[in-house]
Amino acid sequence: MKAAVVVRTIYSRFVLLVLMAIYLVPILIVFMLPRKWGFETKLYYWIEYSFCWLMLKTSCMPITYSGLENMPHDPAVIVANHQSSLDIPLVVYALRRYPHVWMAINTLMKSPLLRFILPKVAVLVDISSPIAGMRSLIAAIKRVNGRRCHIVIFPEGGRYSDGKIHDFFAGFVILAKKMNRPVVPIFIKGVNIAYPRESLWVYYAPINVTIGKPMYKGEDESDEIFHDRVHRWFIEQNKE
Repeated sequence: MKAAVVVRTIYSRFVLLVLMAIYLVPILIVFMLPRKWGFETKLYYWIEYSFCWLMLKTSCMPITYSGLENMPHDPAVIVANHQSSLDIPLVVYALRRYPHVWMAINTLMKSPLLRFILPKVAVLVDISSPIAGMRSLIAAIKRVNGRRCHIVIFPEGGRYSDGKIHDFFAGFVILAKKMNRPVVPIFIKGVNIAYPRESLWVYYAPINVTIGKPMYKGEDESDEIFHDRVHRWFIEQNKE
């Protein structure tokens, strides 16, 4: 193990603890408020964005964004590949304080910390059966009904550190169709090297985030073809 990796890991953990200490009180206040006063106000998204912005700026990682101008001002379905827990602050930075609701797989509720956080900020997705998955999508639609907010989803259904684009669950297609929203793809590259899923160490690696142009489902386009078109965009980005 190189000394640089050890120092970088200790430094990143220290910075994270400092940020958590600074943001603990405001975050707890927001979590204690009723949802319509906390998570449906600009205050929460400002706190979330500033926390993630500071985390990324102090990571000592070369992070580049392209296509930020493609982020829409109207509600969309945000779709991103998933390789590391760093994907979350990277996506939050791209959202730029725009209100949003996460879709999160329900197995994450096994974590004592996430069990407290996730019901507040996300709709839990049950992929144990097609019926359970459809119920999760209906819950997401109800959650954002009448609100100007994005829905953010990692359609691979989990984190993969092999650098490949895996199969996508089709839930994002249903959300886009039912709510008449475009899909905005976000391709993240390099986090599987910088902070692999199964590793406690933080490595130095360039991280690139590409935001694609909004993708609209054609009137005569089938769900399967639209799904494949979005999935193919990620595969093409991964070849570059």
